[in-house]
Amino acid sequence: MFSGIIGESGRWEAYRRMEKKKAILVISFGTSYRETREKTLDVIERDLQEAFEDYEFRRAYTSPTIVRILRERDNIQVDSVEEALIRLKNDGFRIVLAQTTHVIHGFEYDRMKDTLNRYQDLFDCLTWGEPLLTSQEDYEEAARILGQGLGCKRRADTDLIFMGHGTEHAANSSYARLQEAFFRQGFSDCLVGTVEASPTLENMTALVEGRRSGRVVLTPFLVVAGDHACRDMAGEDEHSWKSRFLQKGYQVECLMKGLGEYKEIRQMYVRHAKEAENEAGLCSGNGAGGRRTDDFAGQEGAGAV
Repeated sequence: MFSGIIGESGRWEAYRRMEKKKAILVISFGTSYRETREKTLDVIERDLQEAFEDYEFRRAYTSPTIVRILRERDNIQVDSVEEALIRLKNDGFRIVLAQTTHVIHGFEYDRMKDTLNRYQDLFDCLTWGEPLLTSQEDYEEAARILGQGLGCKRRADTDLIFMGHGTEHAANSSYARLQEAFFRQGFSDCLVGTVEASPTLENMTALVEGRRSGRVVLTPFLVVAGDHACRDMAGEDEHSWKSRFLQKGYQVECLMKGLGEYKEIRQMYVRHAKEAENEAGLCSGNGAGGRRTDDFAGQEGAGAV
């Protein structure tokens, strides 16, 4: 099976590498909304499984609340990141490639990364791919995908408003960087706000008022169209984004489409996983090493849901 030129030690090393069990662990915040999960997280997971056929698939959620709700309400068991890693070790996996579905480098991502680093010694190689918005290329690509993907909603009297999560983390600057990418590519009608930080809803209403638009389309800049999209964006409560724009006399359409429903967005996650695989040398069968906590510490915006 192996060339005689390799020698006994080389043959044994090649055989040993072939024997290593590999897993791809897809890590998400999670959602308790079944319909949007099936359209987003489940499809992202399926795309990653198809792209990494020689890896066994596993999943983990970072939200303890969602894990508990799914277990108690739906009898669905999803591991935490820690539980998933321990299970992988006990099942004999020696190489683990993790891919997050988080959008930016915020607190959730930081906690996930800390957990992965704590368990690196359990494996020959434990490495991971970055969140959706990491490099400048990511911002430009996401702006293009969304700007073109919502072309059917664009009209002269309409602004498209993306509702992101927002965070107190320094990575909240990611939303401003995405806004700049929209403007650079000529999508001046695409605006980015957040629920829990800035730009705020008040910033969005003031901006739209200055543009004299008569209609707004609200859509989540979130992987899933879950609780924030259903309540904070499209809810009937007087404080929701939909209600606030209606109160100001705008026509409002809510597009309940999570980022995970865009095929090209999902492929960005696949690309990040491939980059992590290449960086760790897994494509060539080298299972040594892994990732450090400071691998991407120098990136602007590094470090939110």
